[in-house]
Amino acid sequence: MANVSADSPAPFATDAGPNNSSTEDAPSKLSSWTRNLKIPQPFAASQEESTPTGNAGKSTFSRFTSGLGLRSPSKSTTADGNADGASTTTQPGFLGTITKGIVDSSKNAVKAVQVKARHVVSQNKRRYQEGGFDLDLSYITENIIAMGFPAGDMSSGFFGYVEGFYRNHMEEVIQFFETHHKDKYKVYNLCSERLYDASLFEGKVASFPFDDHNCPPIQLILSFCQSAYSWLKEDIENVVVVHCKAGMARTGLMISSLLLYLKFFPTAEESMGYYNQKRCVDGKGLVLPSQIRYVKYFERTLTYFNGENQPGRRCMLRGFRLLRCPYWIRPSITVSDHNGVLFSTKKHTRTKDLSPEDYWFSAPKKGVMVFALPGEPGLTELAGDFKIHFHDGQGDFYWSLAKHNNDGKQKNSEYQ
Repeated sequence: MANVSADSPAPFATDAGPNNSSTEDAPSKLSSWTRNLKIPQPFAASQEESTPTGNAGKSTFSRFTSGLGLRSPSKSTTADGNADGASTTTQPGFLGTITKGIVDSSKNAVKAVQVKARHVVSQNKRRYQEGGFDLDLSYITENIIAMGFPAGDMSSGFFGYVEGFYRNHMEEVIQFFETHHKDKYKVYNLCSERLYDASLFEGKVASFPFDDHNCPPIQLILSFCQSAYSWLKEDIENVVVVHCKAGMARTGLMISSLLLYLKFFPTAEESMGYYNQKRCVDGKGLVLPSQIRYVKYFERTLTYFNGENQPGRRCMLRGFRLLRCPYWIRPSITVSDHNGVLFSTKKHTRTKDLSPEDYWFSAPKKGVMVFALPGEPGLTELAGDFKIHFHDGQGDFYWSLAKHNNDGKQKNSEYQ
């Protein structure tokens, strides 16, 4: 056997035997350096605890690097005893630890941003933050829940999927109800712009859709209340879960009406006030005048007609007066009901070719602008629910109104 000089590279591991005693007596420079190196206490302790048998198959360099979290190839670690000592098992090592740390830090950062985004979007609404849950969800009563739209599932479309980043996520919502109200909940979706697969809630989903910032027909409110009441009376533990997109205005209109229907409160004002306090930290949940007006319409339906929807009372819309109107506001007008457009200044033969400045005129009283069609009986005939849309370069605004037999006996009505 050829002798290995001290200047030649020393192998990492050497087989012990009677013919290589000269190699053991003359260690390499690397081995001498590592033996004389003062190893920190944790590494030294690990070497002292290792058995002679376990160290026999390792070089000094291998023992040293193992303390740093690195691994050098060793014949003793091979499963099939290949001569090249290639290991069949990949160890995490120093680089792997750094990579895992970076990935974990990135996940935590994304989670932190997501939580912050959800809190920003929920604004003044009360959140449910118990038992590891953090949801835009509020208990109005023990059996009536208001929440934001459960997003994040592809069944609600691309935008519904993306909204899962900053709204309630569908998986977390399902987990919440399966944890706290398993087999005892029914979801009511008020969105006309967002749907999802009802099977995600085991089919217990009812849809009563109407547009955002708008009001539903009185009959839709009544149908919703009847459905919710039927579900609640089946079991004392049943709960109804009501949501629109933000889970505030449309949801507030329907829940306030339901509280009246269930006789929690005698008046619309008390019902809306209670909802606002339970849903929002600042008590400002249901604030749109038209939606407030519709809760009051529903109160009158319950009070004077025992909850039976009355037929619309026919009347003629003769014109509009805008009080305290700035001189630069001259809107176009569209009047519609749930069946379509009834009147539009952009389509009427007398106004379609005119600019809004030409068909609004000033009344003798300062700050009052009037729109009418002289020589005609009126703009259009109305009955039941209708909506007035004013469009101006400064923005759009709406009035949602209803003309029913419970509005009173006056011949002419004015809305402000």
